[in-house]
Amino acid sequence: MNKKTKILLKKTSGKTIGLFIDNANWFYPQKELRWRISFTKLKQFLLRNYRLSLLKIYAGTPLDYKNQRSFAKFVKVVQKEGYIIETKPLKKIWINKNKKIFEYKCNFDVEIALDVARNIKDLDLVIIGSGDSDFVPVRQFTKEYKKNFIVLCFEKGVAWEIRKGYHIFLEQIRNFIEMPTKKP
Repeated sequence: MNKKTKILLKKTSGKTIGLFIDNANWFYPQKELRWRISFTKLKQFLLRNYRLSLLKIYAGTPLDYKNQRSFAKFVKVVQKEGYIIETKPLKKIWINKNKKIFEYKCNFDVEIALDVARNIKDLDLVIIGSGDSDFVPVRQFTKEYKKNFIVLCFEKGVAWEIRKGYHIFLEQIRNFIEMPTKKP
């Protein structure tokens, strides 16, 4: 963990937090970087520094049966740890219909912003799990309520607007939150 992250954690220590994770913004970088976040360890890490009020994950539900089974396991694990999970089906977005090229998408930015607004009075600190610049207005909203705001994200792909505010790169706390790898 770097010095800047240690200072930020110390400065915000003891605050009551709400964590709002846009799972798509964490799912793909984990696949690319080949390490996974343990939501159990993430919760333990947060408990060392904060009072937890709300832990919420927003995740798109896979459309195919094979991925639905593994997704159901994921949901069960995170719910057992006390996370609330909000889901909706992924949508197939066509990039090129002629070549049958598409990608799956699911957007929760509005739901996350509304949940922050609904819960702001009970929180001292809002933590957004996403590197998306769409959350800059949410940061401004929290400041209007004199609340703290931190983005928890992967370094790759984070918007420059997010880098201008308080943020913690997940890579900086990897040894606290990484899921152990299974031995063959």
